[in-house]
Amino acid sequence: MAYIEARKTDTGAGRILSIGCGDGMTEIRIAKALLERDVRDFVFVCADLSPILLANLKADVAREGLADHFETIEIDLNFSRVEGTFDMVMANHALHHIQELETVFQFSHDCLKDGGIFATCDMIGRNGHMRWKETAVILQALWPTLEPKQQYNAQLKRIGDKFLDHDCSQWGFEGIRAQDILPLLLKYFHPYKFFGTGGFVDVIVDRGFGHAYDINNDKDVAFIRYLADLNDIFLDAGVVKPTWMMAYFTKDNRGEHFFRDRRAINSTRGRDGDPAWTRFYADTEHT
Repeated sequence: MAYIEARKTDTGAGRILSIGCGDGMTEIRIAKALLERDVRDFVFVCADLSPILLANLKADVAREGLADHFETIEIDLNFSRVEGTFDMVMANHALHHIQELETVFQFSHDCLKDGGIFATCDMIGRNGHMRWKETAVILQALWPTLEPKQQYNAQLKRIGDKFLDHDCSQWGFEGIRAQDILPLLLKYFHPYKFFGTGGFVDVIVDRGFGHAYDINNDKDVAFIRYLADLNDIFLDAGVVKPTWMMAYFTKDNRGEHFFRDRRAINSTRGRDGDPAWTRFYADTEHT
């Protein structure tokens, strides 16, 4: 675990900052896992701008008997900083809601101790969780082969005989700067352990269209496995880029551990326009 690794050369009580902790379910699971490993010298500092979610977190922490290991702070990290230094900074599906990424990453770099780890799991695809054109082209080719129930978006309550992209950033801050997250992390930190995945298959299995598939149906399972294998081929060939990551970043360069050839830098998408081959295909409509 990142915290245990970050504490190898340190003693005394350690601190973990969680950026945009929400209701803290992930932090509570990590705390319980640390205690199961007899690691007790830690305190989570959970930062979020929602008083409702922080109140839920406090209630769950008290119920689990973890009060000695948690502090909460109501704060908007777009504009403010948490005091002190930390052995680990984590951001679990929080970065894609943040507008002022540069501010947050600079603060995270400044408050992270030497030897510390910035750990994150987050979206790194196109802003608003839309698809880049090369990925949308694949979905457009796949779409006519789907059954009507598989073309039904349960979130937006609509069905279509062609893939219709959706810009989630139009409402709130969902995916507001998703495509900037990884390039900016590489500006402020060194990649240490990086796993990038996702692509076109996310759309098929996610909350919008994933309701069409039954894990107990062998045909559905085989179809999703086929699409996942095809998605991996496109990722490894560099045709599409990962849409989400699980990664550790550090202030010092420790060398990068990565899956196949999917280095962090290889998982960024260039800003020089769409790949030349996509000019032969129509742009995807979106809402």
